[in-house]
Amino acid sequence: MFEEIQSWSKKLKDGLDIAHNFHFQNSAKLPTNIKKIAFFGMGGSGIAGRIVKTFLDKKSKIPSFIIDGPQVPEFIDTDTLCIVISYSGNTWETIQALNNLTENFIPTLIMSHDGKALEISESKNIPFILLPTSSQPRAALGNFLGIILGLFDLMKILPDGEETVKKFIEQAELSITKFNDESYFNDFLDNAINYETFHVWGISGDSAAFAYRGQTQFNENSKVRAVFSDFPECCHNLLVGFTNSNENSFVVMFYSEFLNSNLIASIQATAEILKEQGAVLYKVPILGDNWEEQLFNMIIWADFASYYLGKKRGVEIAPVKLIDQLKEKHKSKGIK
Repeated sequence: MFEEIQSWSKKLKDGLDIAHNFHFQNSAKLPTNIKKIAFFGMGGSGIAGRIVKTFLDKKSKIPSFIIDGPQVPEFIDTDTLCIVISYSGNTWETIQALNNLTENFIPTLIMSHDGKALEISESKNIPFILLPTSSQPRAALGNFLGIILGLFDLMKILPDGEETVKKFIEQAELSITKFNDESYFNDFLDNAINYETFHVWGISGDSAAFAYRGQTQFNENSKVRAVFSDFPECCHNLLVGFTNSNENSFVVMFYSEFLNSNLIASIQATAEILKEQGAVLYKVPILGDNWEEQLFNMIIWADFASYYLGKKRGVEIAPVKLIDQLKEKHKSKGIK
């Protein structure tokens, strides 16, 4: 996994190249009158859609939606561009949704490495992007982002998509040099090693998708029970659960410098309340000169932090044995 984490810039560059080649070969097949975008995907394959949606919400007038289950909402119609992502090509929830999309002739683009998704693409003549090999689906995020942002730029959906990828590549090369030194994470590791459960908070409209990626990395690389929450929504309900807690809580907060004054004040007020209730707060360092760079650095920081924490906890970082067991149980119960 460490080699995968260090290869961020290559994965982004490869993704951008794939986007250009795909668009050159398939531009005539791609829809032009797009009124909605929907991202379908689960787990590590679904996170790219959440991240790209963050930029679409800020920079595009086309509404976008995250579908993280097998059901296709009724508002998904022929004016919608559906991006279906399954690294394995066999994720049952995604395949069920994909079959529904094809039955209703919804414009769809599939990204996968193999499996049933490839078979459906070939049988239904659906545009297909073949993903490069990664050791785990979660390690393919660089490819996902390079492809989607690059393609959306070429399709005039996100005019600075390619420029954003290039910023990411530049930041990856700078940050990885810094993060290769495990001692950079000593403060985080000294705090985090004492907890089996993390609360991971991101800011709605800012860092939420990036904090969610951090949560999944702590789950999979560090093997801790990390739970994501969206700020400030969590302050209208979840906060009450910290009242007179019998155990200290560890809260990891992700946010950029580009927040309005009310959000900044609300974060400060919430931090004071949490500390009064005995919680330990860790704020992810802000690196980068602009919003996109700061958000991207959160991804790389979480990749390295979760890897080093996994090492410190003495766990197997790459395997996800419980997920493998769950897939076998799915098969035994007839889920295909």
